[in-house]
Amino acid sequence: MNADSAHLHRSFWMESAPAAPLESLPGNQRTDVVVIGAGITGLTTAYLLAAAGVRVIVIEEGRICAGTTGFTTGKVTSQHNLFYGAMTKSHGLETAQVYAHAQQAAIEWIAGTAALDSIDCNIRRTTAYVYSESAGREDELSDELAAALKCGLPARAAGADIGLPWEVAAAVAFDNQIAFHPRRYCLGLADQIVRRGGLLVESTRAIAVDDSDRDGCIVTTDRGEVQANAVVMATQIPFLNRGLFFARTTPMRSYALAAPWKSPPDGMYISVDTPTRSIRSHVDSQGSVLIVGGGGHPTGREDDTRKQYEELQEFAAERFRMNAEWQWSAQDYVPADGLPMIGPITSGSSRIFVATGYAKWGMTNGTVAGMLISDAILGKDNPWRATFDSTRADVPRSLDTVISQVGETLKSVVGDRIEMLSAGHVEDLLPGKGAIVRVDGHAVAAYRDEDGSVQAVTARCTHLGCIVHFNDAERTWDCPCHGSRYTLDGHVIEGPATKDLTEVAVEPRI
Repeated sequence: MNADSAHLHRSFWMESAPAAPLESLPGNQRTDVVVIGAGITGLTTAYLLAAAGVRVIVIEEGRICAGTTGFTTGKVTSQHNLFYGAMTKSHGLETAQVYAHAQQAAIEWIAGTAALDSIDCNIRRTTAYVYSESAGREDELSDELAAALKCGLPARAAGADIGLPWEVAAAVAFDNQIAFHPRRYCLGLADQIVRRGGLLVESTRAIAVDDSDRDGCIVTTDRGEVQANAVVMATQIPFLNRGLFFARTTPMRSYALAAPWKSPPDGMYISVDTPTRSIRSHVDSQGSVLIVGGGGHPTGREDDTRKQYEELQEFAAERFRMNAEWQWSAQDYVPADGLPMIGPITSGSSRIFVATGYAKWGMTNGTVAGMLISDAILGKDNPWRATFDSTRADVPRSLDTVISQVGETLKSVVGDRIEMLSAGHVEDLLPGKGAIVRVDGHAVAAYRDEDGSVQAVTARCTHLGCIVHFNDAERTWDCPCHGSRYTLDGHVIEGPATKDLTEVAVEPRI
C-alpha cells in the first residue's frame, strides 16, 4: 500500500489527465533551489525561478498534483465566500485591498501563462457567485459586496436567478473569473520547468532540511541528499516545527462529487448557508461534468466521515438528480488571523521559505505564493510581502486560535489516555472497521479488512504524540491535533508528521 490508498475515492481531475510517472531522485544532487511539493504552489515557484535562469529541483513524494491541488474543485477566483467584509473589519481596508489585488493578479497570471505556453487546461472565463437561500443573510451579502467594491473587485449584486435550477434569496457576482482543469495546468507548468532546465522527480520523500551550514541547505530524502542555496517547502503545512505553523492553522477536510452532465450551470457557486455547498462545471472535448463540494470539518474530529459524502450525494440528487461517478476529499489549512502565511520560515531565516493557510482558496493563493517566494529568492521587492508575511506577529487576532489548538492537543493527549482505559480488543473489530484497541497495555490503531485480516500500527501520531482517529470514508488514520494523516499501514500522507507509524503484530487472544 502507498500514499495513493489515502484517496480511496477517485478524483475526476487525476483520472481525466493521466501522465507517465517520473523517475525518483537519481542520488545526491546539487542545485540552486529545492522545491518540496509539486502542487500549484511548488510548480508556480519553480516555473518562475527556472524562467529567471535559476537551477531548480522539484521533489514530490507522490505524483504531480496528487495532493490538495488535484483534489480541489478547481476554482480560480477572487471570490472567497464572505471574506472581504470580515477582512476589512479585522485588518483594515488597505490589507483587504492588497489581498484582493493579489488574487486578481493570480487569476490573470494563470490565464496569461496558459496562453503563453499553450497549456491546454480548459480555461474558461465565467462568473463566480456567493449566495444564500435564506433572506436572513441578505445584509451579510450586502456588506460583502460593498467591501469587494472598495477593494476594486469586479463585483455586483445578482438577482434570484443566477443560473442554478432554483432561486436564491440574495447573491453577489464576481465577473471574469476562471474555471480550469488543475491537473492539466500543473502538468503544463511541470513541462515548462523541465524545458527551462529544471528537474522534477516523483516518489521521493523529503525527510529533513538542514540550513545550519553557512554554505547552504541540505535536503535529506529517502533517495539521497540535495544541496541547495535555498529551500521552498510547498507542502501545505511545513514539516519543520520552526515557526509553529501547525499551531497557527486549523487543518480541515472537505469533500466533492462529480458526474457527467449535459447542461450544467455555467457559473461557479458557493453558499454562505450551513452546510456550505460549492458548485461548478467543467467543459472539455469529452463533454461536461458537474462538480458539487462541501461538508467541511476539522481533520480527525469527525466520528462518521462517510456521512459527509452521503449528505453531499443527497443534496446533489435532490437539486440536480445527480448520481456521482467520482468522489474525493482534500485537506486545507485555515489560518488563525484569516490571511495566508507566505515567506521565510522564521524572521531569522533567509534560506527556507514556506506557504500555508490558504483557507481552501489555493488556486489563487498558491499562485500568489509562487510569485512572492520567487521574488524573495531573486531579491525582488514585492508590494504584497507584508500582507502575507509568514513571520507576522498578529497576537490579538491569532492568540485565541493558538490557545484553542494547544487546548485541543492537551485535551486529546489527556482524553486519549482516559479513553484507553475503556479501549476494546482487536477481536471486537468488525470487517471494514478501524478502532484504537489495547495490545499489551499500549494503544494500537487496528483495521480489519473485509476478508477478516487485521492491519495494526502504533496509535500515537509521530508529530506530537496525539492518538490518531479512524477516518472511515478514506480508510486512513487522522490526527485530531494538527492534521497529520496516515495510510492503514502507517505511511505518512499529510504532514506535519514526517515519520511513519510503526506496524504492530497483533495476535488474537486465546
